[in-house]
Amino acid sequence: MAGTRSAAVFIWLDEQGDAMMRLIADDRRGFALVLALLALTVLAGIAAAALAAALGQLRAAGSAGRVLAAQNGAAASVAEAIDRTRGRTIGVVGGPAVEMSRETMGGDGVRRVLDLRIAPEFHLLVGEAWWGGGVPTRYARVVWWLDPEARIGGHRAVLEAAAVVIAPGSRVRTDLILRERPGISGCSHLPLLAQAFGHPGPLLSGALPEPPEWGAGSDGPNFDRIRLGRFSAPMLESLADTRLSAEGRLVPACPDCWSGLVFGSGAARLRQRGAGVLVVDGDLTVDAGASWTGLLLVAGDLMLVGGSGVTGLLRAGGTLTVAPGVEVDGAACAAVEALSRATSLARLLPLPGRTSAGPLSPAGGSR
Repeated sequence: MAGTRSAAVFIWLDEQGDAMMRLIADDRRGFALVLALLALTVLAGIAAAALAAALGQLRAAGSAGRVLAAQNGAAASVAEAIDRTRGRTIGVVGGPAVEMSRETMGGDGVRRVLDLRIAPEFHLLVGEAWWGGGVPTRYARVVWWLDPEARIGGHRAVLEAAAVVIAPGSRVRTDLILRERPGISGCSHLPLLAQAFGHPGPLLSGALPEPPEWGAGSDGPNFDRIRLGRFSAPMLESLADTRLSAEGRLVPACPDCWSGLVFGSGAARLRQRGAGVLVVDGDLTVDAGASWTGLLLVAGDLMLVGGSGVTGLLRAGGTLTVAPGVEVDGAACAAVEALSRATSLARLLPLPGRTSAGPLSPAGGSR
């Protein structure tokens, strides 16, 4: 019996050990499963975080790309406005900005150019660009834009020159300087002209103005002999509508109409009637029987021969001589009309150097 019980005990112990081993094995498999699940959870979290970071980077890259595109669009719109605009501004000094252009870009993008007139001939062009409902990115540039009233308002006398010689027997009138003429409207209502030529009355003759009205100043040698605002002699020559030939004739000929901007050089002579803005980079002689209506700008000496006549304003860098038998009818309105008819001058000139004010990004404001 004892042997039998001993065997039974060992048998029981063997069976109990197997059961415990099976329990231990089951516990190990459960722990491994838990570890695997924890690892999967951690990996899933890492993947989700990586995906979120990637999406954030994509959104940031897309946003940065749109900002850059808006900056480029704003700058390009200003450059195109400077290159393409022809005509006169409708902006008012101290008034609101005027929209010059507007166009779409890339589907839901918009770009436009605003003109803010900060002085009679100085403007701030502001380019704006935005996407969808976003705030605009802005780029600005200061430009000079000829204004006929402001240009002629810079004159202070009918005859302006380094030296003026008015011979006995000639006639220079100043009493009707702001009055109408045949085919020319009066201009007494223009404030800059009323200020320049109003009470106590316009001067018959005067000295040349200082730069930048006349002379180079700090603007370089191209402005040394002759200038019209920000237009230098080479620019005026390139923009001329009509040439004054060596024979003293207008080419193309237009004796009874406005010729726009007329350019001559050297020892020039005028031997016919004409009207417009006559610029001579040299000396000019107006022969007997010839006449001019508008504005005369001469780099050197200007000689009006007996029997000739001018209706308008005159400016010469040298000596201006009015010979016996000459009649000069001082007319600021004729000079304004001449500049208004010179459409080749109705363009924007960006100021040299650092005159840009952008990019400005982003910026609020009404659209």
